[in-house]
Amino acid sequence: MKSQATAIIAEDESILRAELKSALAALWPELQIVGEAGDGIMAASLLQECKPDFAILDVRMPGLSGVEVARLATHRAHIIFLTAYNEYAVDAFDQGAVDYLLKPLDMARLALTVQRMKDKLPQAAADLSGMRSEKKVGPLRWIQASHGGQLRFIDINEVLAFRADAKYTKVETAKLEAHIRTTIRDLLLQLDPEQFWQISRSAIVRVSAIDAVKRIDAGLSLRMRDSEEWLPVSQAFQSQFRQM
Repeated sequence: MKSQATAIIAEDESILRAELKSALAALWPELQIVGEAGDGIMAASLLQECKPDFAILDVRMPGLSGVEVARLATHRAHIIFLTAYNEYAVDAFDQGAVDYLLKPLDMARLALTVQRMKDKLPQAAADLSGMRSEKKVGPLRWIQASHGGQLRFIDINEVLAFRADAKYTKVETAKLEAHIRTTIRDLLLQLDPEQFWQISRSAIVRVSAIDAVKRIDAGLSLRMRDSEEWLPVSQAFQSQFRQM
């Protein structure tokens, strides 16, 4: 095995990127992180500049997707995909990716990934040029979220709203509130637009759970069922409510 393995991390959430870097340092101190990127174009540049042994790539990034960057890394770097969804897992393993990490990070699962990375290090990097960049899998059906120190699996039909909450996104149901690391922007790509509407940069709501809409201070606000809170609707999203 090489005495000094190298890797780049490409993830557009800086907090998650820092968390992953710290966790890798604890699990594999000898692994050198030689570059970090917040978008796919920078990741592709780091592949050329740093020539890492491993590239840990978020599947969905600005510029180029993780899959597109992985194609560029064919026979050049071992690939580990990082994402909130597992729709690429089978294809990734079939093509030769080292592993597939789901957000939020789990240290026990990451430890397994590190062992797989060590096992792969002496081998030639795989050819991922045949991976499909877009797989149409339909709207999201369930959410894997953190709640009370546990991972909960929440049926999408139970979700009333998604709301940005510091570095997390809060998942609200009638029974509980849980947290995920997926951004509002990425969630919107996975949701049925007939069931969920974005009302601001920080909130998505289930249409059928809206109880009332009214004008407040020359703006539009809505109240969800069984709630007293009025949520502001940004100007860019108010046109949706003309059909209600």
